[in-house]
Amino acid sequence: MSSPEESTPSVAPAAHEAGEQASSDRAGGAQLALPIKPLTAKELEILRWATQGKTVWEISRIRCVSQATVKFHLRNIYGKLHVNNRVQAVSEAIKRGLCR
Repeated sequence: MSSPEESTPSVAPAAHEAGEQASSDRAGGAQLALPIKPLTAKELEILRWATQGKTVWEISRIRCVSQATVKFHLRNIYGKLHVNNRVQAVSEAIKRGLCR
């Protein structure tokens, strides 16, 4: 009787090839830009302040809103731009021409 390893084809070679293809796509700059939902005027304003290096507290004082409100808008911005943090959001905004 054969062992399960002998009768089941290995998926490792296919997984390895897929990983190498994904790596070469990233290295070659062949990333697909995900479409973004349009940012609201408030989100754009907050993103522009973030681009200038303003903190959440500073943006909240400028906009006369709470820090929680600024954080709420930042989380929405991250979701719409498909990023995870402020640095990525600012980078993506500049890349897409949303901010300078």
